[in-house]
Amino acid sequence: MRKKTVKTGFNLILAGVVSLILATFYHGHIARLLLLSQEGESIFILLGFLAGGAAGCLGILVVLAGMLLGPGKEQGVRLSYTVILLASALVIYPFLSYLSLTGPEPPGVEPGETITI
Repeated sequence: MRKKTVKTGFNLILAGVVSLILATFYHGHIARLLLLSQEGESIFILLGFLAGGAAGCLGILVVLAGMLLGPGKEQGVRLSYTVILLASALVIYPFLSYLSLTGPEPPGVEPGETITI
C-alpha cells in the first residue's frame, strides 16, 4: 500500500464531501457573500454537486489504486489526521441534514390575517 497515494485519495474524498456540504447547506450564505443572483446561486449549487461527485469518485479511484500498488519508499506519511478529518466530515453531513429537517417552524397565519401572494 502506498500511503501517500491513499492520503491523496482521502483528501480528494474530503474535498468532495466539503463541496457537497457547502452546496447543500450554505449556498445561500455563499451566494450573499459573492453577491450572486438567484441564477448564480443555482449554478453554484449545480457546480458544487458536480465538483463534489467528481472529487469523491476520483478520490475513491486513487485510494483503490494506492491500496493495490505495492509498498513504496515512503517515510513519515501519516494517514491518521486525514482519516479523522474525513470521518468528522462524514459525521457532520447527516447531523446537518437532521438539523435542516427539524429546524424552527415558520410562524403560522393568525386568524383574520390575509396572505399576499
